[in-house]
Amino acid sequence: MIATVTLNPSLDLTLIVDYLVVDDVIRMQGMRKDPGGKGINVSRVVNTLGGATIAYGFIGGHEGGALSVLLAEEGILTSFVAIDGDTRINIIVSERESGTQTRIDAEGPRVKVEDLEKLKERLWKMGGVYCAARFMVFAGSIPPGLPKTTYRDLIEDAQDKGIKAVLDTDGDALKYGVRAKPFMVKPNTYELERLVGRGLKGAGDQEIIKAAKEVRDMGVEVVAVTRGKGRAVLVAGDKVFLGTPPSIKVVNSVGSGDSFIAAFLLALLQGKGFEEAFEWALAAGAATAITPGTELLNREDFCRLIPEAKVEEV
Repeated sequence: MIATVTLNPSLDLTLIVDYLVVDDVIRMQGMRKDPGGKGINVSRVVNTLGGATIAYGFIGGHEGGALSVLLAEEGILTSFVAIDGDTRINIIVSERESGTQTRIDAEGPRVKVEDLEKLKERLWKMGGVYCAARFMVFAGSIPPGLPKTTYRDLIEDAQDKGIKAVLDTDGDALKYGVRAKPFMVKPNTYELERLVGRGLKGAGDQEIIKAAKEVRDMGVEVVAVTRGKGRAVLVAGDKVFLGTPPSIKVVNSVGSGDSFIAAFLLALLQGKGFEEAFEWALAAGAATAITPGTELLNREDFCRLIPEAKVEEV
């Protein structure tokens, strides 16, 4: 099983318009609501690809209730802690004419330290669901009210119980989280440069590999660096791989990194090696990028794109 922890989930509202005009009325051509948050997305993709998953996190208000209902409709098992604030709503405006998206993300509700203790009780004491989890993904931002060390503490708890922790976040949350030596981290180029403390914009493969190895040397077994349309880097122990994503027309990049993680871990669960898991991850990221709005991948596109993902060991 792949468990996910999303401390700051969202209800994503996509508004589809022909084009945006300032100071004028714009008619929507469509609208959709999707469960949001990086960990939530990982669970959704794992579920779509036939894997077992459970999503943990915080929810509040009518928006939190809607989020729970949407996940239940997808058949995803959840264990959320209710908080006083309202689950945030993120707005995505998708323009048909230009093919661009404008994303407006809310900060999220304030979470109390007592709420975090209730979540830990869900994770470690209630029912022992964690016993079935081989991987636990900690992803997304830390909400207001919780310390910057929250992921570090949760990762230490998970790994003390024999669960391999995966971290996908940014800034101080990533810097502190890495100190707990998770099994895997998945930064993009910008997140990686903030972690290693130097600019990597326009960096070549060897510079990215060098930076990824620095993260590995912090005690992280697997470091995957996604670079959009560019070649991704995977450092797994002493092995280094370069991965070329399938050639696609990007419609929507939201959730591609989360899909990458979901497919990578699912492949490992099924006994695949790092090279094949990397191919699955690249195909999953691309399959999500060709879907509109905040939709994630569908299984057919994923299977079709796997042979188009090219991985080489260097």
